[in-house]
Amino acid sequence: MLPVNTGVIFSDLSQNPIATWLWEFENGTPDSFNGQNPPEIIYNVPGYHKVKLKVANEFGNSDEIVKTKYVHVYEIADTTPTAWFTADQVIVIVGNSVNFTDLSWDFPFQWKWEFEGGLPANSAAQNPQNIVYNTPGEYNVQLIVRNSQGYDTLLIENYIRVIPEVGPDAPVANFTTSNRLIKRDTPVFFEDLSTNNPMFWSWYFEGGEPSSSNTQLQPNGVRYQNTGFFDVTLNVGNINGSSMLTKKDYIVVYDSFVGEVCDTIGNFKQGEQPIAMQINGMTGYYGGQNSDRISMYADYYDFHTFNEIRGIIVPVMKLSYGSDNAYIRFITWDGADPKPTTVLSSQKVLLRTLRQNYFQVIMFDEPLKVDGPFYLGYSINYAAGDEFVVGMAPNRGHGNDNTLFVYKNEEWYSSPSAYQISTSTGIRPMTCLVGIEDEEIETGITVYPNPCGDNLFIVNSLSFDKGDFVEIFDRTGKMLQMKFAEAGSEVIEFNTNGIASGIYYARIFTKGKIKTEKISIIR
Repeated sequence: MLPVNTGVIFSDLSQNPIATWLWEFENGTPDSFNGQNPPEIIYNVPGYHKVKLKVANEFGNSDEIVKTKYVHVYEIADTTPTAWFTADQVIVIVGNSVNFTDLSWDFPFQWKWEFEGGLPANSAAQNPQNIVYNTPGEYNVQLIVRNSQGYDTLLIENYIRVIPEVGPDAPVANFTTSNRLIKRDTPVFFEDLSTNNPMFWSWYFEGGEPSSSNTQLQPNGVRYQNTGFFDVTLNVGNINGSSMLTKKDYIVVYDSFVGEVCDTIGNFKQGEQPIAMQINGMTGYYGGQNSDRISMYADYYDFHTFNEIRGIIVPVMKLSYGSDNAYIRFITWDGADPKPTTVLSSQKVLLRTLRQNYFQVIMFDEPLKVDGPFYLGYSINYAAGDEFVVGMAPNRGHGNDNTLFVYKNEEWYSSPSAYQISTSTGIRPMTCLVGIEDEEIETGITVYPNPCGDNLFIVNSLSFDKGDFVEIFDRTGKMLQMKFAEAGSEVIEFNTNGIASGIYYARIFTKGKIKTEKISIIR
């Protein structure tokens, strides 16, 4: 074992009279040698390298030996390593196996794993494969890594959950990710949220690399090289059946980091206009107060692109109120349920603040966080003098596309089941996909060493874009040095040996934002 850019002296231990020697040194310099005693072999490539020696006597008889992974060359690190790892699945049926992937950084070259409850229980491989779990329970996993500067240990308690059997139900597919509005070539890590103990997973990542996966987790994430909107599909199954979920336009990729993408969405079809709908046998309006005393209306929005709802645009067709305190309440529900069940938010709006025959913009007090489909609608009151009617799409006919649900007699019904009418409300949510947050940029910037001497490094784990820069200035605001970043780079280095000892500031511009760090220079 030796550090990179250093050499090894090899000794011949062959027996019996030898006439010729032929050495081969994988990734060494030189990579071969004819003779008994090779010169020092220099290794510039980290990793494990094989060595081969072939010998022959004067009669032409020969023998050879190959030692694989004989020379271990490691990188020289600046700091001690940071241990990190992941597994291809964390919920395991008894008797099944797990593959582990090392994600440690700062050039580790030795790994020591401990798998509580697993077989084998220990491993020195970088990426251990086929660790079998035969007993139900929750088990810890520990990894110790070593580099040229020292060691680091990571213990994740109850990381692997082993279950005795699948159970009686087919799984239900679901997934999420915390990063959906991304810069090209940024890794995206998906979290499996499927229920009922799936035994197999089949992912398809449109536009991604890899484009597919058959494991629960993707240790190195999924990267997108092209800009655009991309679907993600997950198919899960067990012995009871399978389930598939596609989230359309779920990943949005741009050339650089973008703060947010916003749009209005709706359920009207091309050419449809909102109407104040009336139904035979019902007085009043469908979409407002009526003789059936429908108290709530909810529309289902099957959109996966956006993660925030900031407001709505409502076609108000009829409006009157018996008092200044009369109100309507707009409500959102989780779209994971087959009917509006789990309330996510609600907002009270006074009727006197609205206008009739008008597309009314109503902003929420706080943006609603969503992750996929949702229901959005309103509750109405039957107070004397109150009338509030939302425009509906014309009846599309029974059995055609319907997104409307109505609440009457303390129960939710789809519009076709209640009235044989397929329609949608004309409400258009104002939605956004919010990208990287300020705090993510804050945590992505590292300035070291601080205090510094002759060199200062600005590290951006999110990588710099074209036009990003760093300035060093003193307490009076005088700029002392400035450097523009190379697009795609993660480090800007400053030579500070010409700056006197004292307190200074580094102003870092990246992702359209400014961060200022206090630094000190000590001689």
